[in-house]
Amino acid sequence: MKRLLLCAAAGLVLASCNPGPETAHRTVSLSACRLPGVESEAQCGKYEVWENRATRSGRRIAINIAIVPARMRAREPDPVFVLAGGPGQGAVSLAGQVMPLFAKLNDSRDVVFVDQRGTGESNPLDCEDDDDAPLQSLFEDSLPGDVVRKCLAGLDADPRQYVTSIAIEDLDEVRSALGYDKLNLWGGSYGTRAALEYLRRHGDHVRTMVLDGVAPPSMKMPLSFVADGEAALRKLVAGCEAQARCRHAYPDLGGTIRDLREELALHPERVGIQDPRTGERETIRVNQNVFLSGLFRPLYVAELASLLPYGIESAAHGDFNPLLAQNLEFADDVSENLSLGMHLSVVCAEDIPRITAEDLAAASHSFFGRALVDDFISACRIWPRGPVPADYYDPVRSKVPALLLSGGIDPATPPRHAEEVAATLPNAKHLIAPQVGHGVSERGCAPRLIEAFVRAGTARGIDGKCLERIPRPLFVLPVGSSP
Repeated sequence: MKRLLLCAAAGLVLASCNPGPETAHRTVSLSACRLPGVESEAQCGKYEVWENRATRSGRRIAINIAIVPARMRAREPDPVFVLAGGPGQGAVSLAGQVMPLFAKLNDSRDVVFVDQRGTGESNPLDCEDDDDAPLQSLFEDSLPGDVVRKCLAGLDADPRQYVTSIAIEDLDEVRSALGYDKLNLWGGSYGTRAALEYLRRHGDHVRTMVLDGVAPPSMKMPLSFVADGEAALRKLVAGCEAQARCRHAYPDLGGTIRDLREELALHPERVGIQDPRTGERETIRVNQNVFLSGLFRPLYVAELASLLPYGIESAAHGDFNPLLAQNLEFADDVSENLSLGMHLSVVCAEDIPRITAEDLAAASHSFFGRALVDDFISACRIWPRGPVPADYYDPVRSKVPALLLSGGIDPATPPRHAEEVAATLPNAKHLIAPQVGHGVSERGCAPRLIEAFVRAGTARGIDGKCLERIPRPLFVLPVGSSP
């Protein structure tokens, strides 16, 4: 291993290095590197592809790659490939977060992180931060036209070339250049859509597939969040009612939410809050949309959702700071590793064109409404639209073993989407963690299940009952509330 790393550090792939069979045919120059939060030394490199893969002319872009090599000398030839979410997240920056999930698999398998084109360090379609933007903008899920136009004008890229179907061709080219034949795919959230498209086009190179929080191409983002978010909110209210102390502290949580929504639609509140960027206090106009965003975002994470009843009750008594504070933290975490331009390239090409007038009419009568959907529709009138293959929305049919994971209280990718996908994957098993939000892989016994699945190469015998024992976090109660 030491000799191999030394050779890689010099950017050489030589017979004298005596690499294992899976690295013998690499055509990518890799060098030793360190990934934040990862103890093991990694190998990093770039691989150039045509931005326009159809014409194979014009601009070339570098795809960013990081490999955490298997620790054992007797390694398996099929690595784990990590596909990030978003759309717009870079995979490499997630290494420190997800490597504990693959710790045991990494004994005998490489773990490979590839920044999808338009994300991370693969020619990211980033929009410059506006330091002068008011704090108000962090609380509103909005895409003003001037922001979209400024982002588009600042790109050194053709945004039409950053859709999923083109990106997975990069992935397969990288796979071949790295000398791998079969892959074990792990995708989270939007990464499941990318994994499914890779399976459709290059299924002969997939050994196993783990999909966590399934977001198939048939799903219309962000329209689907309207219904799924409302279902998750209903489960939050029911969860509070099921806990005696929460029920006692917040006796009519559902009614309080409805009343606040209606009141803020008519009479927005003005609230003072500290801007974490400057330390200065600013005034936030809490209107209906800010309130709805404040409800939806924490539903992704059960621990954050456990604070919601307290934040809602505080808001009902005039104190919006608890609700706004947790949303500010969530918004910062999301924006830290998200390329907005790539997000728009995917959604504007693959999702928004499929939203019908009937869809919008139904959204208008939902609890969360259609404000977020309308913002994307407006943004996508500006953003160039890339090509989508004719069969892109067809169900993916494959006999490749697949493990599908869903959080029962997920507001974005609840179990219904995984059930749709599993219907055409005969060797798939769908496991649900009833009290988990968005992302199951790192929870409870899930890492052990994933390890067993990948090692065995089959979902037969995988028992997910242990996921049912993961509890919903206890709801936060007001200080001094009675038991």
